[in-house]
Amino acid sequence: MNTMEFFGQVNWIAVVLGAVFSMLLGFLWYGPLFGKLWLRSIGKKEEELSGGGAGMYIFAFLGALVSAYVLAVLVGALGITVWWRGVLLGAVVSVGIGSTAALVNGIFHRIPAVAWLLFALYQLVLNAVEGLVFAVWRL
Repeated sequence: MNTMEFFGQVNWIAVVLGAVFSMLLGFLWYGPLFGKLWLRSIGKKEEELSGGGAGMYIFAFLGALVSAYVLAVLVGALGITVWWRGVLLGAVVSVGIGSTAALVNGIFHRIPAVAWLLFALYQLVLNAVEGLVFAVWRL
């Protein structure tokens, strides 16, 4: 497999929708679903976090786009076409890389355990759903 085959065989529509899903899930996760718990865990009030401007959402979307693309590349490179294997890969990537990196970062930045757990579970759900979509929605 050459480099272009490895990086180029992704469904870009699915990748963009994965990034959009990340933003929507984040809105729900850190809003109506777990927003109050998250705010308590980081010791903030909602008013303290407002006013970040569009820039923070643009960069969040770009990060979500890169993350979705990388997961789509992995799904394609591993030849995953069965939904549950996509879910499993998303979960493994989330727990094995994302959550552990966030844990190390959280330890040194003194991020409360509840805030870390909410983030880790958000990533697990996000990557599992994206893995499923990338596995079944091929080019």
